[in-house]
Amino acid sequence: MDEALQKNLGRISKVIDAMPFTKHLAMEFVEGGEGFARIRMRYQDENSTAGKALHGGALASLIDTTGAMAAWTTAQIATPKYFGSTVGVNVNYLSGAIGEDVFAEGRILKRGKEIIYADVRVTNEADKLLAQGTVVYRIVEVGQG
Repeated sequence: MDEALQKNLGRISKVIDAMPFTKHLAMEFVEGGEGFARIRMRYQDENSTAGKALHGGALASLIDTTGAMAAWTTAQIATPKYFGSTVGVNVNYLSGAIGEDVFAEGRILKRGKEIIYADVRVTNEADKLLAQGTVVYRIVEVGQG
């Protein structure tokens, strides 16, 4: 892994740790690489519904965040050079997560000049597929878009 990507992954981890919403949802950056990000979300009762089922909104937020971080592996996050935002998120709920931590893996499907498409899959520790989503993210150079 090249030094610039390694440095950017360190910044991605710091962004996840510092963002109030991701802190509230107990997300943590696990690993990343070129076009790839993996984030864990620890189970918390306050993010669940009846019967300790993880709320769909928490899963959607995890998918959005993971897709965005996969996109950021292609640009320098937390620098004044770039600005990014989610354009769209699609979520498919496949199975319930009951009282357990979940893991999201985001992979870039296509990177255009500004628009990045990512596939995100959410699993539990046993690798059971719980949800799948696509994230459309836009990153622009400040002063260019």
